[in-house]
Amino acid sequence: MDGSKDMNAGKDPAGTAPRGFSVEVLGEIILLAIVGGLFVYMLIESFSWPEGSALMPRIAIGLGTPFWVLRLIALVRSTRATASEQIMDLGFRTGADPKGERMRFARICCYILGLYAAVWLVGFHIAIPLGVFFYVLVYGRAGWIWSTILGLLFLALIVLVYDRFLNATWHDPPLLRLFWG
Repeated sequence: MDGSKDMNAGKDPAGTAPRGFSVEVLGEIILLAIVGGLFVYMLIESFSWPEGSALMPRIAIGLGTPFWVLRLIALVRSTRATASEQIMDLGFRTGADPKGERMRFARICCYILGLYAAVWLVGFHIAIPLGVFFYVLVYGRAGWIWSTILGLLFLALIVLVYDRFLNATWHDPPLLRLFWG
C-alpha cells in the first residue's frame, strides 16, 4: 500500500444518501421563488387593469398556484430523500452527471428566456404554438407530425378559449407592428 486513500471512500454510489441542499436544490428554490414572485406581481398588477384584461393573469395564477405549492412541498420533502430525486418535471435525475445537469439546466433556462422574448417580439399566437412545437420536437423527441399537431392544438386553445371565450386583450408585438403597421 502506498498510503493513498480510496477516492470513492465515503461516497454513495447507490444514491441513497440524503439529498440535502445541493446546487440543484438551490437552483430549483430560485426558480420557484421567481415563479412565486411573478404570481404575486401579476396578481397585484391585475387590479389596476380593466376587468376583461385582468381575467387572464388571474386564471393563470389560479391554475398555477396549486402546482407551485405541490412542487414546493415536494422540494422540501426531497431534501430528506435520496440523491436520485427528479428535478421538477424536466425528466432527469440529479447526482449522476453534474456537468450534464448544468448543461440541461442552462438549456431549459435559455428555452424559457427565448420563449419570453418570442412572446414579446411576435406575440402569443405565434410564439406559444412554435414554442410547444419546438419543445416537443427537440426535448420530447416526438416526430414532426405529433409536434405539429400539439402546436396547432395550443394555437386552437389560444384562439378558442382566450380570444373567443375570455375575450383576452393581447399586447402589440413589436415585430408584427413593424411589418404590418
